[in-house]
Amino acid sequence: MGIKTVKTARGCESLAGQGWGCDRLNFGQGNGDVPRAALIFTLIAAGLSAAEQVRPLLAPGAGLSAWSEQRSGWQIRWAEALGSPASPYFAGAPPSELIESFETPDFKAQLFRQRTDKLTWQRILVMKPKGLEGRTAGVVVPFYDPDRMCGYDLRTKQRLGPERNTAFFGLHLVRQGYVVAAVEAYPFNLLTPDEQAASKGGMGVWRDAAAKLAKLHPRCTGMGKLTHDTRLAAYLLAADPQVDASRLGVMGHSLGGKMAFYAGCFDPRFRAIVASDFGLAWDSSNWGDAWYFGDKLKVMRAQGLSHVQLLAVTSTPFFLIAGQYDSQASAGPMLEEARKVRALQGQGDGLVMFDHHSGHQPTWPSLKAAYEWLARQLSMPSPDFAHLDGLAEAQAKAGK
Repeated sequence: MGIKTVKTARGCESLAGQGWGCDRLNFGQGNGDVPRAALIFTLIAAGLSAAEQVRPLLAPGAGLSAWSEQRSGWQIRWAEALGSPASPYFAGAPPSELIESFETPDFKAQLFRQRTDKLTWQRILVMKPKGLEGRTAGVVVPFYDPDRMCGYDLRTKQRLGPERNTAFFGLHLVRQGYVVAAVEAYPFNLLTPDEQAASKGGMGVWRDAAAKLAKLHPRCTGMGKLTHDTRLAAYLLAADPQVDASRLGVMGHSLGGKMAFYAGCFDPRFRAIVASDFGLAWDSSNWGDAWYFGDKLKVMRAQGLSHVQLLAVTSTPFFLIAGQYDSQASAGPMLEEARKVRALQGQGDGLVMFDHHSGHQPTWPSLKAAYEWLARQLSMPSPDFAHLDGLAEAQAKAGK
């Protein structure tokens, strides 16, 4: 099949291609008052947008039978590399407790805490459209905390400032008719509030969480923990009587993009993935830091592991919003190589990149393209962008 292109608002060409998917792989607290805004910049500052050398997945002339033999091997190697903190304390859906219910001008909400292990929990904010009747599609939206995905301070219930309106994915989605689960991320769901307060230095929380995880689950990487916890959130979302469990998606930005990509690749319950500027190529982000893969990444790369394999073995449609740490130069060759394998399997058009090429934060045109695509994947009505346009106008005014 031929390669299609998507023209971005700034005239950059992005690759769009055939679909992809995944077999199930078996993977099996508190929240402190620490400053996090500075941490976000530090975490992404390592991104270099370098082009990763892409190795062919198949030899010239090899066909579907050759790929079928390789596919299970890649799945096993990736599952072993990622690791999992799979807990013996529960099987299947983990216990969850309702903390509070409230309503904002934009949505109805329930804040839960969900067990992630014997001693740890994660906060999940379930957001529902006002006036929702019947069932609708659901989307898991992971990030550092639910606040910055829902657009509200969960303590005061006050709206956050408009300066980062483009980043409030949960708010965008619930206003389009989705039920949303905004999920708190490791390390903030692993360290206790006292442990977070005792951490020293700008990256102390992350280093301490990585050390604690290594003691609790020596075979699990930080990305294994992030993936595991994001997948757990899907249990809570799928169990909601107003969610059609056959129409689940996952969407995230930066750290949340990493979580969305991995959870979507390893969990076939997700029918669509949207990931924004998370660094698909190894050299495009800080994958080698202790809270992601640490020193294990060197071994993984020496063994030939690349996100190209995840793109090829999965069938879940994927939309990449590229801007700074992802680009056509760094991610395009990886998507194209994975597309060759998908074409052999006769999969549909499910691989898209929108490269706005204007920085780390997504742009409004890139978000609209992603939301239109997501609605098609999850059988939702074409989105009405009146609310999104209002957010864009408020953000523009705030920036003057």
